[in-house]
Amino acid sequence: MRFFDRALDNGRSVRVRCTDRSDGDFAVTSPSVELEDRRRRVVDRRWMWLEQVHGGRCVDIDAVLDTGDLQAVAGSQADAAVTTRVDVALCVQTADCVPIALWSEDGVIAAIHAGWRGLEAGVIESGVTTLRSRTTAPIHALIGPSIGPECYEFGSKELDRLSTRFGELVRSQTSDGRPALDVRSVVHSELDRLAVVIAVDDSRCTACDEGLFSYRARTDSGRQTTVIWIEET
Repeated sequence: MRFFDRALDNGRSVRVRCTDRSDGDFAVTSPSVELEDRRRRVVDRRWMWLEQVHGGRCVDIDAVLDTGDLQAVAGSQADAAVTTRVDVALCVQTADCVPIALWSEDGVIAAIHAGWRGLEAGVIESGVTTLRSRTTAPIHALIGPSIGPECYEFGSKELDRLSTRFGELVRSQTSDGRPALDVRSVVHSELDRLAVVIAVDDSRCTACDEGLFSYRARTDSGRQTTVIWIEET
């Protein structure tokens, strides 16, 4: 597990954890008792997880809770979530897609699951826009491990479509010279365009690093998680 902690302007701190294979399987389809135990070992509070659908929707946890209860929010069909609450943790699960944790200096946080379809659907902009609706403070990002272009052979039709949307930076080559998608470059470009400061960039490739789950390289059913929460001091 990798750790990231940073003090905020209001006396609180933001905490982010990126698990790996040694921490166990955090797929939401895992047996619930075992999954809850793994989550508690990372942080003992209510986890707000998503039914990730590779789309562009962001859930504003606070807005939903104005009309519903906390339990009803977990499992929402979305690929990003935002909150100001200090009693919950936001998480995304990945095995090759890019996990992104966002926070503002005054304590608004977000978690984003960014695969190529979600990027095309605008999930990063959706998450950042929702976060910015709650604050005017600077926004920072932690980018977790994901598949690298050296291992991500990609269809030419989809590459053409993504390059039309994001530019030629999406194009790369695998280690054996085949057309590849550089999904991390798209994430960097989108965060830069949206004036988000990248504080941490974990460049480990999930396909190369056997300590991480990878669906594409090893057809793993397991998932690592990236989780973010606010700690009161």
